[in-house]
Amino acid sequence: MRVLSNLAKLINPSREELDMMEQRLHLKVLRKNDHFVRQGHVSGEVALVEKGTMRLYVETAEKEICKDFLFENAVACSYDSLFFGQASRVGIQALQETHLLVLSNDDFHYLYAHCPAWHRFWNLLVVEQLMKTDYRETALLKDPPDVRFRNILEEHPLLFSRIPLQYIASYLGITRETLSRYRSRI
Repeated sequence: MRVLSNLAKLINPSREELDMMEQRLHLKVLRKNDHFVRQGHVSGEVALVEKGTMRLYVETAEKEICKDFLFENAVACSYDSLFFGQASRVGIQALQETHLLVLSNDDFHYLYAHCPAWHRFWNLLVVEQLMKTDYRETALLKDPPDVRFRNILEEHPLLFSRIPLQYIASYLGITRETLSRYRSRI
């Protein structure tokens, strides 16, 4: 469980806290294109990505819009379902075989209430998620598409080897053809 050892480095849990987490987490393997969360359904789980690649997206009547990509050590969940028991506003789908360490929502809330290290982890995660969301929203509002493309290349150089182009284009808010033009210039 590589993700747990990475998590331990970040939050320094006691042996008892680590045991508490290990007892509740279980491995779940998704095949390519399997969904962890379906938009419009209540999700009963939260997961840590051990290995693999996922996309977080919103489906509209006209198209699917990629909101984010999840890689090793990321958290996969529907915050609507986890905290409010509501139907998810997003879908989360594996883009390749993906190994997850999964908690039921009940186990998540148990750890949050009884495990200070887990509580610290989630506090850090919320701040990180807010910063990431703010950064992306600001980029979409102020940066032209070619700048967003260059930024994603610098920040995530391996993205193009792990994510299909149509999803990267959707994430950047451009067409696949425009993305291909940008890539051919580099």
